[in-house]
Amino acid sequence: MVEFKRVSHVFGSSWALKDVSFALDKGGFLFLTGHSGAGKTTLLRLMYAGLPLKRGHASVAGFDLRKLRRGHVPELRRRVSVIFQDFKILAQRSVFDNVALALEVRGVSRQHLERRVRAIVRALGLENKSYTRCGHLSGGEQQRVAIARSMVVNPKLILADEPTGNLDADLSTDLINIFKQFNSYGTTVIMATHNRHILDMVPDAHVLHLENGQVTETTLPNQAPAEPGGLL
Repeated sequence: MVEFKRVSHVFGSSWALKDVSFALDKGGFLFLTGHSGAGKTTLLRLMYAGLPLKRGHASVAGFDLRKLRRGHVPELRRRVSVIFQDFKILAQRSVFDNVALALEVRGVSRQHLERRVRAIVRALGLENKSYTRCGHLSGGEQQRVAIARSMVVNPKLILADEPTGNLDADLSTDLINIFKQFNSYGTTVIMATHNRHILDMVPDAHVLHLENGQVTETTLPNQAPAEPGGLL
């Protein structure tokens, strides 16, 4: 599903990633860990073509990122859903409308759209806020809307950048359980987090640890850490 080989990325004279290599099979669950500025967000942005791949080789959901043309980016993003740190929701539209938008742009029938939206909104505990404008929601509620919008399309790959950052412990637990449920159905999940408790909730997940843009540790489920830079 995802494979990176000796990928580096530089902003000006500052290296965000240095010689990163890893692979994750379809249906896998991977945590990206590391302090702020370690390179987690840059790595995620490369995966959904939010940044161009210029150094190294990588494939995501069947797309060669080095050869990916601009016109094919929307096709990649139909297979890959992204949960951003800053939500990117429409504040003047309702919860229902925000979540439905992801299906509307795909031409889903109204009947199927309403069924899917109601199911995912209910799963994320937002049913009583379905017709509330998102600008009137708390930060944690807005984050759940963003997560619902990403999950409602049944993506092949979910990329999540600190998705529990604005949630309390109970909601974080509920959210991780939803990710695990999607993963059990075959959806590949890659999640950036610095919360050790979150890692402990998915003991069979892979872990890729970054420091200063470099892989310093890779861990397979129930195994000791591998050599830095090794493939998972």
